[in-house]
Amino acid sequence: MTFYYLDTSVAVHALQRTPGAVTWLESTSVAPESTILSSRILQTELTRYLRREAAKVSARDEILDHVSVSPLTEAILTSAESIAQHLRTLDAIHLATALALGSRTVMVTHDARLAEVAEAHGLTVEDPVT
Repeated sequence: MTFYYLDTSVAVHALQRTPGAVTWLESTSVAPESTILSSRILQTELTRYLRREAAKVSARDEILDHVSVSPLTEAILTSAESIAQHLRTLDAIHLATALALGSRTVMVTHDARLAEVAEAHGLTVEDPVT
């Protein structure tokens, strides 16, 4: 089983119908040995994005229906605080959540800085947008 951690940068591209992001989401969500996961903050970030765009908030379900949500716990927050490299707060929480899932987790992101730090922490990184 491969766990794919979906970062908001790719999820937003899927909402925008960017071909690489849409293809990745659709193919990975039906692959028998794959599970797409993300932090609970993904829902909040997608909601905020859709509100800024004056779009229907329910559009987030196009993404969230394919994702198993990991809860935001005290342990995840503590782990995010311990990441030494410079990352924005929500990116550090995403990375800490992915790291908690284990070494078989692939970080799926279009954020170059998050990708760099995730690789430094031993995660494989994929960017389906490029």
